[in-house]
Parts: sequence; C-alpha cells; structure tokens
Amino acid sequence: MNSYGLIDLHCDTLDRLVLSADPSVPGGFYEQDEGVPRDRMSRLDDNDAHISLDRMATFDWCQCFAIFVPDVLRGDHAWEIIKRVDAFWRSELSRCGNRLAQVKTGTEALQAFSGGRSAGILTVEGCSFLEDDGAAEERLDVLVNAGVKMATLTWNGLNALGGGVETESGLTPFGKKMVRAMEERGIVVDASHLNVAGLEDLLDIAEKPFACSHSNARAVCGHPRNLSDTHLRELAARGCIVGLNFYNEFLSPFGGEATPDDVLRHVDRMLNIGGESFVVLGSDYDGSDVPQWLDPCTKVADLHALLVREFGEPIADKIFFNNAANFFS
Repeated sequence: MNSYGLIDLHCDTLDRLVLSADPSVPGGFYEQDEGVPRDRMSRLDDNDAHISLDRMATFDWCQCFAIFVPDVLRGDHAWEIIKRVDAFWRSELSRCGNRLAQVKTGTEALQAFSGGRSAGILTVEGCSFLEDDGAAEERLDVLVNAGVKMATLTWNGLNALGGGVETESGLTPFGKKMVRAMEERGIVVDASHLNVAGLEDLLDIAEKPFACSHSNARAVCGHPRNLSDTHLRELAARGCIVGLNFYNEFLSPFGGEATPDDVLRHVDRMLNIGGESFVVLGSDYDGSDVPQWLDPCTKVADLHALLVREFGEPIADKIFFNNAANFFS
C-alpha cells in the first residue's frame, strides 16, 4: 500500500465494462475491445481495462466513475444508458461491498480507506438525457438519489443544454436552467467538453465553484479540449478544480506518445497560473489512449514520484488527493 491517497476525477471504466460487448451502442467501446475475451471485460474487481479494484487496492484510491452517454443518444434513449450502467454499478457495489464503498465527499473517502476499502464517486459524462420536456428535473432527482456527485453538461457535440468542443454553440436557456437545478441539488457542474462559448456562459451564471474534470493547459498543447491561460486563471480564482488528463492527444503538442516531460509542462503551467490548490487528477482512464508509462493505473505511482521530484511532496499530495478532497468537502 502506498503512503499517499488518490482521487481521480474521471474514468470511463463502467461504460467500457457494460458496453464493450454491445455493437448497437455508439461510442467505440465495442470496436476497441472486440478482441478481448468477454470474461476479462465484465467485472469491476478483475479485468483487462485500465482500472480495476485489484489495481486500486494498491493505494488509498477514490475513483470518480462516470456514466458516459454518447451525443447521438438523446432523451429516453440516453436515459436507458444511465439506467443500464447504473444497474451494473449497483450490482458491483453489492458483489464487492467489502472492497468498495460509494462516497460523495473526501471525508467519506477517508472513512472507506480506514475500513480497508477503496472509494467510488458516481458521476455522469454528457447530459443528453435531459430535454426541455418537463421530465428533466425529475431525472436530476433520480441522479441525486443514486448518489451522482458531478455531471458534464455536454460531450463533444450538441444536446439540449448546449454545445461541446466540436460545435460553436454556447449554453441554451434550458442549459442555464439546468445549471441552476444541478447547483440546487448539490450536483457539481463539470465543464470539461464545453466549447469556449459554453464555458464563458457557465462562468457568467455559475453561483458555485465547478470542475473541469479532465482538461489540460492549451498553452502547452493546443487541443481545443484544453483550457486557455485566461480560463485557468479565472477557474482558480473562483475556487474551481481542473483535472490533469492523461490522454496522449491532450498532453503532447507533437503527436505520438506523451512523455513525463509533457505532463510536467502541463502541471507547471497550471501551477504557475492558478496556484497549487486547484490542480487535481482527471486521468480519462478507459476512455482514451494513455502513455504506456501510465498504463495500467498502478503506474500512477510513477507519476507521484515524478511530481515529488519536480515540485516537492506537499504539492504532489495536493494534486493526488488533498485538492479534490477539499473541493468535495
């Protein structure tokens, strides 16, 4: 067991385990895992995905497990994905209850660790199941009752709330209404995947600090999913958090596999702009191609050692656990 804790704000492990055998669901999991034996991609505790409970057990690990909803599914069809993946989550919590606890705060994560269990925070990626049809707030209440702590407003495309990075549309009036509804219910708004117009709209209306769960520094790597210096500065000033994404394309400005130096450049940029209290982890495990030196997830120990060497242990521990734990207090 490592001596430090870890909170990772984003992975797509649940969808990968549920949907990799189903070619009818868009999103790429079936194509990605077509050659993997089904019995190696069906359990949360032991699998061939990036993240498993067996690997998490080497740390005091709290993982935000996202239910990802593809853009092309809307309304009731999207809601079926929420229900399907949540049912798997419930079954795995029951089956592995001696190893995994669902939590919503850093304090609850620490309580799970003290009892010898890993911790899981349920989140949502993509709110295309919300439509301006009178059922949206009821669906948010269902999410609250399921323990959902955080939700991205969009993925890369359009939905009823607004537009992701592959569009130019900001938040719709309905999207702004849903931001207020989420804040009232204690669901953290996640701005990752929003385009610039949508992020500006969110900054205009948000009454509570929000997260960018898996986004890097655009000045280091110019991908549109990454955040400008101006936005990083504003997010830090508002008490928001930004999760370091391990996706090669968001880390390396040169293409190919990202290096440890690429990661350090992003962290250094974010620390210099916003200080040491708003950078966290947002790996995007099981939803992206990560560098081999960070695959599988146990190799985050090498990342911690890298951050300790470059920035010192107190800052490394803040990025790995303390900043997110304070945010989710």
